Amino acid sequence: MSRKRWIWIGVLVAAVLLVGVGAWAAQGPIGYAKMATGFGAKQMCSCLHISGRPLDSCMMDFPAEARNAVTIAEDGNTVRASVLFGAISSEAVYEEEFGCRIAD
Repeated sequence: MSRKRWIWIGVLVAAVLLVGVGAWAAQGPIGYAKMATGFGAKQMCSCLHISGRPLDSCMMDFPAEARNAVTIAEDGNTVRASVLFGAISSEAVYEEEFGCRIAD
């Protein structure tokens, strides 16, 4: 094989390793974000549907940095919390007999 081909193979292997290491390193923060959106959706669902408080009042229960990072959307009995422009999200559903539960 020519030297140029070996260089391209080396670059390709390095790129694959870099993507793999990046994906492995991101597992912790992604898992935390999934857990946080689940908690946020459930907490907001309970606040809105069980306590009967308005959305603005419920948002004050979250720390300031969380209020700026999470997006809350309410659609009937479903509350969706998301971060990273919707890339990671969770839903909680209110059921009259049971209260709120995480739907994911």
